[in-house]
Amino acid sequence: MKTVLIATDFSRASRNASLYGMAFAKSIDAKIYLFNSYRVPNPAPGLGTAISRYDIMMQTDKRLLEEANAIDAEGKQIEIICDEGETGEAIVKLAMEKSVDFIIVGMKGNGKNVKKIFGSTATALAVDCRVPVIIVPEEAKYRAPKIIVYASDSVVADTIIPVTVDKISSFFNSKVFVVKVVKDKPGGFHEENKNSDESASNASFKYIPDNDVSHGLNSFVIECGADMLVMIPHKHELIEKLFKKSETKDMIFQTKIPLVILPESQANIHLSLQKENMEGSC
Repeated sequence: MKTVLIATDFSRASRNASLYGMAFAKSIDAKIYLFNSYRVPNPAPGLGTAISRYDIMMQTDKRLLEEANAIDAEGKQIEIICDEGETGEAIVKLAMEKSVDFIIVGMKGNGKNVKKIFGSTATALAVDCRVPVIIVPEEAKYRAPKIIVYASDSVVADTIIPVTVDKISSFFNSKVFVVKVVKDKPGGFHEENKNSDESASNASFKYIPDNDVSHGLNSFVIECGADMLVMIPHKHELIEKLFKKSETKDMIFQTKIPLVILPESQANIHLSLQKENMEGSC
């Protein structure tokens, strides 16, 4: 049975991600783990007392139960779990222990403080996790991913489709656009490679001319009415800089639809698109 891990901090954005995750899990008939990580604060100086670890765990467990009841009144698909630790590390640890198929987290706004806080969690998930992460914007509502945009940085004419993208598109019978934003193409130029492979027959490849990658991707997402955007963040010399200056981080804070971050290992597990040049648009 498929499994989905929904990480929550009980915020409005997390509630929206939980609702999205619930609908997504139902659509693929998956079990849900609803998770929150907590930290035990140090006692205040001079007071000599501290909240017990047990009390914090029980409070967190109670809030998780209330959250589970709010998103699934029947309570048939959700198992609640809480654990002490740093958010990103705790999510990765549980995902590995439970062998989950997807991690789902919410995204709050686009302020600098939010970027700093969320960026550390997203970095941990993208770097340390071998599980696809679905990042749900605060205002995004669930709809079946009938149109998927996979942002590729491939420099070859025939590009690739990660297996996870192919599995999602096959399940939902989705149209997949494999998109590369280029800065050296003439204005208005794009080309499309239709794939004749039956396992990925709804996929095509496009060049999008734009000097700003994030702007180009967002414009294409809007133009096509995409339901889901997929990216694979690649490692730099210092892995901690992954989200400090990258197209993936820009997209996290600009996209209005769910963003799926695939582990980098999936860049080498793919289906090849066959060459068949043609003009086209979405």
